[in-house]
Order: sequence, then structure tokens, then C-alpha cells
Amino acid sequence: MMPANFLATTYVVIFSLISSPITTTALGSSSSVAADNNASCKSPPSSTSSLLSPGSIENIAQGGVAIEHNWLPPHLIEALRKDARSLFQSGQFQPDGLTNTAIRDRSEQGFSQKADRQTFRGGADWSSHDVGNASARMEFADRMAELRQELAAGLNRPTLATDTPDQRKHEMTYNWYEPGAKLGRHLDEHHEETKGVKGWMLPTRRSVTWLVYLNEGWKEEEGGALRTLPRPDHQLSTAVQVGAHGGNLQVGWLDERHPVFLDCFSRPSGGAVLYQLDEDGEIIILSSRDFDVPRQPIDFKQFLTEEHQSSFEQISTSRLDPRFAKSATAAATSAKVGNAIDETHALDITPAAGTLVLFDSVTLPHRVKEVTGKRQRIAA
Repeated sequence: MMPANFLATTYVVIFSLISSPITTTALGSSSSVAADNNASCKSPPSSTSSLLSPGSIENIAQGGVAIEHNWLPPHLIEALRKDARSLFQSGQFQPDGLTNTAIRDRSEQGFSQKADRQTFRGGADWSSHDVGNASARMEFADRMAELRQELAAGLNRPTLATDTPDQRKHEMTYNWYEPGAKLGRHLDEHHEETKGVKGWMLPTRRSVTWLVYLNEGWKEEEGGALRTLPRPDHQLSTAVQVGAHGGNLQVGWLDERHPVFLDCFSRPSGGAVLYQLDEDGEIIILSSRDFDVPRQPIDFKQFLTEEHQSSFEQISTSRLDPRFAKSATAAATSAKVGNAIDETHALDITPAAGTLVLFDSVTLPHRVKEVTGKRQRIAA
């Protein structure tokens, strides 16, 4: 007898290096590709061996969501679903819901195993042979490795492509939601400088988020949908790739559609600067001066020239997060404040078995709606 109803997903987050750009050979080509993503949002040439549909790379690059139905073979869906069930029954999952990290003590965060996400990460890693069906997880990992190669070339982020024995740049987990569980709206990555000293302790950072669902016959009324909040079509960035440029992560938007990046590395002053790219990929400085990123909370608008302040929207989350300042006029200027993103243009994705979802980790707010289903099965 299963202990409770649950949602099981394979939640895969790709990490990319934060070190200086390197070069590598592009997939299917002998040309070299810079490690930083450039201004182009064009999709790569089509390939008969592609794991993605035409337009998926472009969707991610513009700040949208790529959805691939029936992406995972049925035999692997079944094997992973049985593996997740067995691991849950043997106590291998741990509470891992996204709660209020502004409060360090979990006992004060309202964390509950019945209401929050639980996760299996494996022992040493996803490929741990000491528990569950390691061969199925390795088959899945091999498929994901092929996909990372395609993403690395298509998004011009080559550090996504290859792991080394001493440097793992991707993370794979099973995620589990029991009835009543949900996950609040959040972003999967933020600029290192907004995290304080701890932001620079790791050599990697999240770049592209993957989710592959294992839920069979799930119905919309059972809840548990992934609610994504992409930009409306008229606000998608068509000339400049979102998320990162030259190793610098995005921290906001200008005029609703132009990515604003934070450079903390290259200025002779040793300070930071905010900038955007024009359609030719040339840098346009937006800040009135070089500055030191202040301690939390942070409001980047104060560093922009006066002409840009009114059209700037800071990337943030709806949860209480000390890394970002809340605008005193959020209610009156909801369209300009990240914490006040409305859900008019929300895209809900039913977690059907075999569906692959991909999006940029820095720019796309998302949440998991409450699971209301009552069936004892792996379903969302």
C-alpha cells in the first residue's frame, strides 16, 4: 500500500561555469563557440538527430517556455516511476520545499512534509548504485547528456555540454508532492553578487532548468500544474538572448523587453555597472556611475540614470527574500516591480507523463500549484 498520493517529477537543472569564457566545438560543427551567449536569438540549423522541436531553442533564448510532449520513451517513464515509488517507500526522499529563506530556522518557516516538496538526490549523486534502479537513472542521464550538448550549441553556452571527473555541472533529482503540497513562485538562479559572500563559493550556477514528468493519466482538475510566468509575446526579447551575457547574469528588464545585465568583473574602477545590448550586440551603459553592489536588500533602480529609472523592472520573486528591495509603491506600479508580477499571461503545464519542459533559470518565474488529486499513484 502506498503511504500517500504524490506527484513525482524528474527535476533537472543544468549548471554552467561562472569562470571566464572558454571555447569548445559546437555540436555538428567544427567551428568554435564562445562560452558566453551572444546577442543572437536565432535557432541553430535543424538536425535529424535533434531531441528538440523547431523553435524550442528560440523560445528559451527569448525568455519563454519550451514544451516537448511525449519526449521520454514509455519504457523509461515506467522504469523511473517504479524507481521513484520504491525509493519513497524506503524513505529515500527528504523535505526540500522552497520556503522563506529569509528565515533561517526551518521550524519558523512553516515547513511541512505534507505541504512541501520532497526530493531524492541519491547518495553520492543521481547515479548512486546503492539504492533503487540505477540503470534506469543512468539511461535517463545519458539522454539528458545528449540534450545538454544540443542546448550548449543552440544557446551558445558550451559549458553546459561536458562534465569532467572533478566538476559536475548538472543536477538531477526526483521531486515528490503529496496532496496539498505546492511550491511558491520563485526564480531558480540570481546573480552571485546579490547573494553576498556565499554567492561566490561555488564554481557553477544554474543556467537552464529541465523538468520531465512521470505522471500517467493525470487530469487538470487534480492540480499540481506547473504555472510559468513568461513575458507576453510583445515583451519577448527577440534581439538579445536572456539570462546571461559574457558571464554577467541578467538582473532586470528595460522598456519591458530588453534584458539588463550586471557586470561586476570588467570595470577598471573595480565597481559594478548595469548595461543592455543593442541589436548589434554593442554594450550600452545604463548606470549613472560605477558602483559597489550594496548589502541586502538591493534596489538596482537607484544606480540607473534618471532617464532609465521609470522604465526599469527588477527581476525578483514574490516570496520574502532579503536579496531584493521591495518598492514602496508596488501596488501603484505593479507592472514595473518584479515582486508584483501579475499572472494574466500565465502558462499552466499539466504534468503529463513524458513531457519535457525547459526554460532559462534566471528569468522565468514559476510555481507549482497545489496538488488536489486523491489517487494513490505517481501523479501531479
